[in-house]
Amino acid sequence: MRFVRHHEPTHPVHGSVGSVVSRHSRATWRPMMVGSIAFVVSAAVSGCFLWTSADQGSALERRAAQCEERLTTLEGTAAGYTTQMENAHAKVAELESVLDRATQLVTQNSADTGARVDELQQQLMVQTGQIDEIRHELTRLQEEFDEQQRDYEGRMKQLARRAGIDMPVDEAQIPANVDDHYRAADVAYEARDFSTARALYRAFVTRYASDARADDAQFRVAQSYMLEDRPATALGELRRILSDFPTGDQAPLALLAMGDAFYRLHECDSSRTAYETLQRAHPRSPQAAEARTRLRDLQRAPAGYCQAR
Repeated sequence: MRFVRHHEPTHPVHGSVGSVVSRHSRATWRPMMVGSIAFVVSAAVSGCFLWTSADQGSALERRAAQCEERLTTLEGTAAGYTTQMENAHAKVAELESVLDRATQLVTQNSADTGARVDELQQQLMVQTGQIDEIRHELTRLQEEFDEQQRDYEGRMKQLARRAGIDMPVDEAQIPANVDDHYRAADVAYEARDFSTARALYRAFVTRYASDARADDAQFRVAQSYMLEDRPATALGELRRILSDFPTGDQAPLALLAMGDAFYRLHECDSSRTAYETLQRAHPRSPQAAEARTRLRDLQRAPAGYCQAR
């Protein structure tokens, strides 16, 4: 009897279950496999007297059962892999959905951010324009204020000068030329703007102390106080003539004016001393003769006019 040797695979079934499942559906794959095995088993059993023995038929049945069992196991494993793949696909789809939403959100946020930036830039431009307008207005107000301040100071100086209060003059108001300077002081003096005249005369004495008219300017300062009936103040300016310009041509006039100032202050003794000093120091001056006349007038002063020392 000839025995047919059936070779059994030496290795278990390998390969990608996913690829098997993808090529055949379980509805067609299992029946085909089972049918093939059943055919082999039935052929082996029915033809056992022709090709195989009874023991070999039993062995084939066992092997068919094992194949069936293995196929069942593979189907379960394939089903598990299919479930896992479906879950994986679901997760991928979910992640793609999340990614799409995130992309839309980022795109929307970028658009919103760009719009916000544009809005802020517009606001900044508007505010910058407003700031420029405010600065311009502040500049204009400052200029108006400065002009009003100058006008106010000018008016106050005028009122102060009219009241006999000496106010300084701006350097810009003082002529640069020496002759023009002295002439400007004389103009103010003749206009009885004594405050301005004194300021100009004093500036002349300071700038041009060696000029021949310096003692004249100082005498005009003292004389302006006498014209304002301020003899006490005039005395201080007259003494400066005697101390700063003792040999000048205004010294006799200064002594005569000092006698007059003391007399107005009812200080007859000091007035007499000034006149007598003038006569001794400058006996040939025209003021010496006037001093003699003043001395006679002192003797005829009203009773009680002169203050007793």
